Amino acid sequence: MAPGWRSPGGGGLPGALLLLLALSLRALAVSFYGDSYVELNIAESSTRTSLQLRFRTSKPHGLLFLAAGKEDHCLVELHSGYLQLRMNFGAGERVLRSQRSSRLNDLAWHLVELHHENDNVTLAIDKHYRTSTKMPGILYQLNIEHGLYIGGSGTLDVPYLDRALTNFRGCIDDVLFNQHEILTTLRSYPGFRNVHEVSLGCSDEFFASEDEPISFFSSKSYVSFQLWNVQGEGHLEYAIQTSAQRGLLLYHSGRAGDFIAMEIEDGRIKAHIGKSKSRMQLSSFTSVNDNKWHSIELKFTTQYLQLMIDGEMVKTSLPSHSKIPLLKGPLFVGGVDDSTRAEVIKLELTSVSGKYARGGSFKGCLRDLKANSEKRSLKNVLVTKDVSAGCKTENSFKTNSSVVTTEKTPLITAASTSVNFPEISKPQGKEDSGHFLVLNNLIVPEGGQAPLESKHIKVNLEFKKLGVRQSQIFFKIKEQPSHGYLKLGVEPEQEKGTFTMLDLWQGRVLYVHDGSEDTYDNFTFSISASSKKDMPSYLQGNEQYVFRIAITPTNDAPELMLPEGNLFLLLENSKKLLTADLIKVSDQDTDSADLSLSVLGNLNTDAGFLENSKNPERAITTFSNEDLKEGNIFFVHTGVKNSRIVLRASDGEKVSNTVVLRVMAVPLDFKVVNNTGIKVLQGNAALITLSHLAVETNAIQQEMEIRYEITESPQFGEIQRQHSSGGWKQVNTFSQRSIGRSRVRYYSIFKALQLKNVTERFKFKVHIGNKISDELMFPITVKWLRYNLLKSVPLEIEKAKKKCLNSDNLFAVMVDIEIPENELNYKLLSLPKKGKMLLNNQALKKNSTFSQKSVIDHEVEYELINRPHENTQDSFRFLIFTKYLESNVYDFKINIKADLTSIILTNNGLTVTEGEGALITKSRLFAQTLDNKAFQYKVTKSPQHGKLKLINFSDSPESNDNLTTFSNQDIMGERLMYVHDDTETRYDEFLVIASTKESGEWVSSAAGTQPLSAEIRFNISVELKNDEKPVRVVDKVFHVVKNGQHLLTLADLCYHDPDSDFDDGQLLYTRRGIPNGDLTLVNDTTHRLYQFKQEDLEQKRVLFIHSGADYGRFVLFVTDGKHYTSSLLDVSASDPYVRLANNTGLLVQKGKERTITTTNLSTITNQDIRRDHEIIYEIFLSPKHGRIYVKNWTTDSFTQLDLKRGHVIYRHDDSNNLVDTFNFTVYAKDIHQDAGMHVRMYLESHQHPPNIVHNNNLLVEEGKPVKISKGKLQVVHENSSPSEIVFTLRAPPVHGYIRKFASEEGYLGAEQKPVLTFTQQDIDDGNVQYVQTVSDQLQDHFSLDVTNGIRVVSGIEISVDVIPKLIPLEVQNFTVIEGGSKALVEDYLKISNQHFTGLNCEFILVEPPKNGHVGNSRFPGMKLTKFTKKQVEQELIYYIHDDSEGLTDNFTVIANNTELWKQSLPQTIFVTVTSVNDEAPVINTNKILRVWVGSVTEITVDDLCAEDKDSSASELVYSITPPSNGHLALKSSPNKSILNFTQAHIMEGQLVFVHNGAMSGGFNFQVTDGLNFAPRQIFSITARTLVISLEINKGLGVFPGSRKLISAHDLKAVTNDVDNIGNRTITFTIVRAPKLGRLIRIDSDKTTQDISTFTQSMVDEGLIIYEHTHNEAVGWSAEDSFTFTVSSPPAALDLQVFHVAISYEINKHDQSSRLLANTDFQVMISAFQYRESSDL
Repeated sequence: MAPGWRSPGGGGLPGALLLLLALSLRALAVSFYGDSYVELNIAESSTRTSLQLRFRTSKPHGLLFLAAGKEDHCLVELHSGYLQLRMNFGAGERVLRSQRSSRLNDLAWHLVELHHENDNVTLAIDKHYRTSTKMPGILYQLNIEHGLYIGGSGTLDVPYLDRALTNFRGCIDDVLFNQHEILTTLRSYPGFRNVHEVSLGCSDEFFASEDEPISFFSSKSYVSFQLWNVQGEGHLEYAIQTSAQRGLLLYHSGRAGDFIAMEIEDGRIKAHIGKSKSRMQLSSFTSVNDNKWHSIELKFTTQYLQLMIDGEMVKTSLPSHSKIPLLKGPLFVGGVDDSTRAEVIKLELTSVSGKYARGGSFKGCLRDLKANSEKRSLKNVLVTKDVSAGCKTENSFKTNSSVVTTEKTPLITAASTSVNFPEISKPQGKEDSGHFLVLNNLIVPEGGQAPLESKHIKVNLEFKKLGVRQSQIFFKIKEQPSHGYLKLGVEPEQEKGTFTMLDLWQGRVLYVHDGSEDTYDNFTFSISASSKKDMPSYLQGNEQYVFRIAITPTNDAPELMLPEGNLFLLLENSKKLLTADLIKVSDQDTDSADLSLSVLGNLNTDAGFLENSKNPERAITTFSNEDLKEGNIFFVHTGVKNSRIVLRASDGEKVSNTVVLRVMAVPLDFKVVNNTGIKVLQGNAALITLSHLAVETNAIQQEMEIRYEITESPQFGEIQRQHSSGGWKQVNTFSQRSIGRSRVRYYSIFKALQLKNVTERFKFKVHIGNKISDELMFPITVKWLRYNLLKSVPLEIEKAKKKCLNSDNLFAVMVDIEIPENELNYKLLSLPKKGKMLLNNQALKKNSTFSQKSVIDHEVEYELINRPHENTQDSFRFLIFTKYLESNVYDFKINIKADLTSIILTNNGLTVTEGEGALITKSRLFAQTLDNKAFQYKVTKSPQHGKLKLINFSDSPESNDNLTTFSNQDIMGERLMYVHDDTETRYDEFLVIASTKESGEWVSSAAGTQPLSAEIRFNISVELKNDEKPVRVVDKVFHVVKNGQHLLTLADLCYHDPDSDFDDGQLLYTRRGIPNGDLTLVNDTTHRLYQFKQEDLEQKRVLFIHSGADYGRFVLFVTDGKHYTSSLLDVSASDPYVRLANNTGLLVQKGKERTITTTNLSTITNQDIRRDHEIIYEIFLSPKHGRIYVKNWTTDSFTQLDLKRGHVIYRHDDSNNLVDTFNFTVYAKDIHQDAGMHVRMYLESHQHPPNIVHNNNLLVEEGKPVKISKGKLQVVHENSSPSEIVFTLRAPPVHGYIRKFASEEGYLGAEQKPVLTFTQQDIDDGNVQYVQTVSDQLQDHFSLDVTNGIRVVSGIEISVDVIPKLIPLEVQNFTVIEGGSKALVEDYLKISNQHFTGLNCEFILVEPPKNGHVGNSRFPGMKLTKFTKKQVEQELIYYIHDDSEGLTDNFTVIANNTELWKQSLPQTIFVTVTSVNDEAPVINTNKILRVWVGSVTEITVDDLCAEDKDSSASELVYSITPPSNGHLALKSSPNKSILNFTQAHIMEGQLVFVHNGAMSGGFNFQVTDGLNFAPRQIFSITARTLVISLEINKGLGVFPGSRKLISAHDLKAVTNDVDNIGNRTITFTIVRAPKLGRLIRIDSDKTTQDISTFTQSMVDEGLIIYEHTHNEAVGWSAEDSFTFTVSSPPAALDLQVFHVAISYEINKHDQSSRLLANTDFQVMISAFQYRESSDL
């Protein structure tokens, strides 16, 4: 915090004096240039805040002020020309804005005032606009942790700066924050104030016009503009005036390395464009550094780059693949900022390289800048540095100029009026002082001095008029220069820090620079006149002025130092790193990367050499400072012990002083300083650290490779090292560096039980260089572990098939250490045989695992596979394992009790031979219970490929076909049979429901007791048999040439075997004598064939050779291996011929083409032609209106193979001729035949699909035909007749068929062979009928495809409504009150079919009710046996219950109509009887309730319970009197007393008793079901006091800096609630935390968290740890403690103290006590010694 900074609430000076100081010390206006900011590192918190500042700018955006906290902030900014305040005290941000009517970026001064007090924030602008808001939350302090920022946010990174804030560009004045001046000085103070790129005074560049030139006057000058948007062409224009030889004119970076740059090199303009490695360059021929104005124009496209200087053009072409640069970021002119400089240096531009790398800016004037015709000037600039507006003289930019007039150093008065140079300053006041003061900069070389003369400070006064002399004009220095001092050779009697005008004239004022690298300096002064006369105000010393000094940089020589001394100590024959701490090079004006070091003289090669690790084993004599810093330079010792290295540094121009580094080599010595061993848990791992094992050498600051080689490995574990991938691997050697990086550990891999305390160790040797130690031993103490199986109680399986294991059945712990239940696992070594183990309902396999937590959470279950017929036992074997070890093997028993009521199913399926039957015996299908209940089986899905039958031994097996029910007696009597239907099917099945039966009737669920039932899917496997004879499918005459030969193929002879499992290729043919030829093999005609297979015909292996008669036949026997058949093969021999097998003609769309296939044209011959390409078609008369193409080539011939492959195309010529023909000759060897093919064209209209006019449903009586008329189905086409419109049956009817009438033959089509096609003409003539055949069907449907010969319309659906033979009666069950009646309404007796709507039927009772009767309400007491549908509609017919106790009834009815001679099937209506509530509640349980004093206790069914046979628990309501010692309530509202509750509340655990008052008491209660009441009773309640006590509070001993578990042996609280120990929670609450450490809890994921409360169970589970954290506050020992309370509602204990002793005397398994300090440690190394304090 700066001196004098106080919060507003502190004491201070009287108000009048403060006002006076504020007037006299008002902050000077400050210029911010777009990259500027002032940062004050302060911290404070206040509920009152005030801010005042003035600003002027032309920019619409910019940060003015920021008070920054972590979340709190006060941010004032310009946003789109309006002022915006963002305020946040941590509870949410509020925003205030200035009025929208006026923008504030008008270059006028504006005053901003902000006041905050508590939750009220007010913003005022220019005294006349005011707005305010209320802040949210309850805390209204503005907490400032990150300081204050003016003009910009610097490097601040906080979340609420969510968007990039623009730095302010303009002037800021009078910044008062909490009554403190912020801008009283612009000096930076490290740690408090950071001032970046700001200057005193309001710079004139903010007020420059568009046409004003820009003057660049330093080596770091630049201006930046917004992105130069180059699209297609870049065009840049500007004019410059300069005398500089070099300088950067322009730079713009782009994406992917693109850039554009212009610079002055040797006085000429040079342009660069492209990428850093592949760029184009263009230089001007003329120089421009003649201090005259030159116009410059740069143009570039993708083809060329053009540079024009004063009309003189230079142009070059760009490579053909060139692209316009994709620019990004700002456009820099005159130079670049520091963040971009590194990017530019990499481009190796001449102007920014070498010693100019830190500067390199253009020096001179620039004007008329345009980028693609867009004007760029100081009015639209983003950032400026070291520039001014205007360009006055030609000599302004010469390097030897003593006055820089373009530097418009502002002159600021106490009244904050800015006056700019070199114009004459004119202070603001009542009287005009005329041209009073002119200041011109002083230029001083770096580290040099220069006199301050009258040309630098010009005072224009009328001395005679004022009556003063030059010696009476005094300049008083108010603020000294920052980087130098003023040396005053003035009269001794003058006031200190003053000089006169006369001193200036006589050269007595000298500025001396301090040699620093800053390029600017300034001092502040006031002017006064010593006279008795009244002087003007500007000569009274009240106004302050700033004089600026420009420093000309010079290149200083580097300085070389040895900060750590000149001795370099290393081990013999080793190498050691030379560090930047040992050899330090400093050069303030040269980049560190440009410095290099050289070895002078000849380095003694017998002693060693220097090397660079980038090129090892190569001696070097020079190296860079960067390599030194990066740790690449080593000295390699090779021989002589003592030598020296002489070094000198260079910056490329100047060299440094010389230093001598003495090198001394000493022999290696080492010793083992730590070999303590480690302690580890069995199965765990422990790191070996340097505190356990370490070796020290006499190497000083020199890394030596220290390796440990294991000579004898540990017996029960492994030594492992962690690799870079993170994995651990066993090693036989490791380094001390790996130990130091915590990458070496011992891992216990012995998982078995260790019966005795065996010690562990490994032996090793130490290797350092060529030295090896003796064999050493490293001890390892292993804590051997074991398990304790506390519970292994057999699981009892009774009624349920599935039961959970819990901790009462199986519970194990690990002795000596506590382990979480989820880490203690059980592994199944064998599975139970009669059931299966489940984990989360997933079956476990052998070697599967589950955890103790899974057992506790009831996730592990045993599921019985089949219920046994008698009590039995099952078991499985398991072992216990953790990450530490495995246990011995255990057996777990499961006791299984037989369930008398469970169904024991036998379902083993049936195997039957195809077409035969088999008995279904008890071993195949049976349902039974242990109490031998009878079962009835109802068939719900019959077999599809056979039938179930009951064998009647007195009758044939054909009785009882289509069986739907059977019983256990049928199965046991071996009367149930399945008979297969002899189809070629391999599988069949049927579904049955097996149910218990009573009194020969099916038990209904309405009867109140659910019967035992099970659905059974019975599978039948069919063994196919070869029972079908082969059938001939190709039967025709075989043709052959006389005395020739011909292949016999499947096209001539083919059989099929209907057996589904038989391969037709295996059919065996046997031939008898052939009268007119012989059969031979194709490839061996001498081999006669008497037998062959059908696959031989398929493979064309059989050849017939003719001889003898022209006609003959021979017998063929065909067999499948079992069945034989015979047939005759007719052979006809004739002269060779070729014939057309088919010639259908061709249908082609007009102007289109169509492929000619073998379906259109094919040929047969009796010649032995085996290849299709031997049959050739030659066209001798081409088509007149089209062409024939083969493979898209016009041709006059094609082959049979071309036809088969679809290569032959006819293409119509689109003429109006719709009929064409072509004639051809077909050749088969020497035989040919002439033929012609007709081609018919169709129009495009034929492509239109046929139009469906009618498609209506058919209505047919069951079992009768109906005509399909034109009104039901009609399809038309504009160019087709009804006979040309053909219907094809796509999907036939399911319950009927289609037939067609033919006058000559009667009807065509039957159920076995229906008609598949017919025409619209057939429909129009009434010749098509649908015949219904399948009974009991109400709907049918079929679908058709229709075509006009060209287009097909698919899927015309025809629906058929069937009028049934039987009346479709549907009945509905109903419910009636006991002893009541119910009307039989239409919903109970419904005839839903639309064809029977309105039909008056008669209902006849086939079977009357058993527990009531059906009657007519008009004739009470009369039992009806029939009634009409009309009476039902009038609701006259009732069912009347006889008031018996039976809860079900039923009756059977049929519907009958004598007019139509139709009736329904019998339908049974079931009646459910609702019983009447006439039973009173009965109280079964009423026990004394025992509670704790002041507690809330649940009342369970074991305490209070009532039952009612005809009422539910929610209907049983308790009414009570108010209890005498508390109140009853529900758990959801324990404080709300209730006097009524239900038995359901008790059963659901919702009822609680809240004790308050006497120890004994109770209440009276009575229970009702709403109608009946139980006798009143008393419920008694007794209370006793819960007592909590601290049984153990021993405290804890902790090793410093470590953690220690607080166990139940250290801290334990108990209560007298011994019956409920497991469910009672005892809570410890920390009132005062420990001072030297903290209490933490271990979470399940092994992470820790600080705690303020914990429970006794957490202590018991080992989750609570004390961690000592303040290690530095401990000597040898210390004491700590924490205060706590103990509670277990309703009991509690007062404050208790737990003590913690912290001492190095307390043992820690991995750390021994250590000595903290022992000064004056001396070591002798060779012939010298050194001493350091605090070595140990």
